Amino acid sequence: MKKHMKVLAATVLAGLALSACGSDTSASAEGDGQESATVKVGIVQLPIFAPIYVADAKGYFEEAGLEVQLETVKSGQDAVPLASSGKLDVVAAGFSAGMFSAIETGLDIKVVASMGVSDGNTEESPTDLVVSSAAVDSGEIESIADLKGKKIGAAGGAGGTGAFLLSLALEEAGLGINDVDVVNLGNPDMPTALANGSLDAGLISAPFSTLAIEDGTGVSMAVPPAGTSGTGMIFGGQFAGSDNAQKFFDAVAKAAKDLQGEERYSDENLQIIAEATGQTVEELKSVPLYTWLPNLEPLPEQLKGMEAVWMESGAIEYAESIEQDAYIDASFAENTP
Repeated sequence: MKKHMKVLAATVLAGLALSACGSDTSASAEGDGQESATVKVGIVQLPIFAPIYVADAKGYFEEAGLEVQLETVKSGQDAVPLASSGKLDVVAAGFSAGMFSAIETGLDIKVVASMGVSDGNTEESPTDLVVSSAAVDSGEIESIADLKGKKIGAAGGAGGTGAFLLSLALEEAGLGINDVDVVNLGNPDMPTALANGSLDAGLISAPFSTLAIEDGTGVSMAVPPAGTSGTGMIFGGQFAGSDNAQKFFDAVAKAAKDLQGEERYSDENLQIIAEATGQTVEELKSVPLYTWLPNLEPLPEQLKGMEAVWMESGAIEYAESIEQDAYIDASFAENTP
């Protein structure tokens, strides 16, 4: 049986090289005299960013007079500098210590939206803190408090959202992030590491968490509570000040409304997500999907918490937290229909 704990859901992303991206935002005249603005979007190819894929497939960007070019990126950390310089207009990715460090150095970006949000389902969660079944069966690990000094996998390591996830679970047991050994390991590799004993626990995303739990490799000891998110949408400063920024946001928010509740599992939406992420509809149906806030508003308190944990772990080197007005802009969510 699962032990419920309040930890933040996140999709943790390893920092790898960025794929090629195009030129700055521009507008070109169409035959009817209307202008179609080009918006370049760096996006991690995951279902958690479904509102953008759905908006594109259903023609919401086209209706807004936007020609959106989606560029697959490996992580937000690599894409943020490109958004700041105007080479990308929008980034959809997970948050990281690297993002905060970039902001602190003066890069011009705005966090404008949250993306995938946990619905708090304790039986079918997109993210679980999975503990080695061998360690549980032997009595070595009976609760989160027993993780002190243990090796725990988190994609992105001490500077990834997984470290924040872990810190919230540890906090309930009176522990801090520096009381455990955080190991940077990708989600696909963690079940094997649990099985061979090289990890004691891991923050694992579906489908890999589901596989580890179902085959008996691990036991879930923590799941994300409803309303938490570790991913979002970032606008480059130049794009955020343009007329097209609100149009783009409104189109994505319109798609988010199409994904509310069980509608996210509709045949049409699943087909769009599957094609965009290179999966099959059957694969998507086999794992839980995140939910999305109807207006995709950003979550300042969670961002503040992430920054604090990364400062504690040493992944962030500056000493004082950044004023949130410098990098969060909730006006797009507030102004969307």
